[in-house]
Amino acid sequence: MYALHQAVRAIRGNWVASVATITTMTLSLTILAGFSLLSLNLNRVLATLQGELEVTVFLHDGADGGRLLETVRSWPEVARSEYVGKDRNLAALVVDIPSLATAAQLVANPLQDTLELRLIDPGQTAFVRTRLEALPGVADVEDGSEAVETFLAIADALRVVGSILIVVLLSSALFAIVNSIRAAITAREDEIEVQRLVGATQTFIRAPFLIEGILLGLFSAVITLALTVPGYQFVVTRLALQLPFVPFVRDPLLLAQVSLLLTLLALMVGLVGSAISVSQHLRERR
Repeated sequence: MYALHQAVRAIRGNWVASVATITTMTLSLTILAGFSLLSLNLNRVLATLQGELEVTVFLHDGADGGRLLETVRSWPEVARSEYVGKDRNLAALVVDIPSLATAAQLVANPLQDTLELRLIDPGQTAFVRTRLEALPGVADVEDGSEAVETFLAIADALRVVGSILIVVLLSSALFAIVNSIRAAITAREDEIEVQRLVGATQTFIRAPFLIEGILLGLFSAVITLALTVPGYQFVVTRLALQLPFVPFVRDPLLLAQVSLLLTLLALMVGLVGSAISVSQHLRERR
């Protein structure tokens, strides 16, 4: 309780440095939280795309679709397969684009019979495509692998940028904590000297500064969450109205886990920063 009281007194007494530290940490944590939520949503989109990835096989006129379907169904990579005739493909196209209904009655059906496949592992798409193209009667094969690869490239780039961003932001937050604790130590140099003269242990002297760093981290985390969580929910609610097909992350449990990890990270930065400052300026005199 003495250490906690001293830590609170130090934060109040050196409020300018404390506010500056909390502001710096809050800004860093807010950017970090926003980037983490963006990564979670991107990963959710990637998982959805991969889970719904289908392979469409276009057949030559006169190809034996039933035999091809039996062949494809025997492959262990295929989870589901279906034969779709060109008349059914045309009907589906007219449903999607009603303006084609008149043209569809006046001209011959230009579409092809197709096989619709869904794979157990989307990572096997390239391998399955090569096998499909080698089958007799197959005119062309289309899949969404290019879109998935594009998203994967974006995700990889974000991971690299995120790693650099994490190092920069945490370094700035750590530096702010170190400076704030250093200012608190300087302001209490006379008191610390008296404590040493009366035989106070190093743990007794260091504890208030360590707790001060933890409190600064805690305050920053609370402010960050108070800004980030409602802001994220507001943005997602608005975007969901415009982009209903995007699977935004809304799971309260997952958001709670992100909040907990962010809080623990802030506490760790506060503790490490204060420990660095204390170790530099309160070494035992030999």
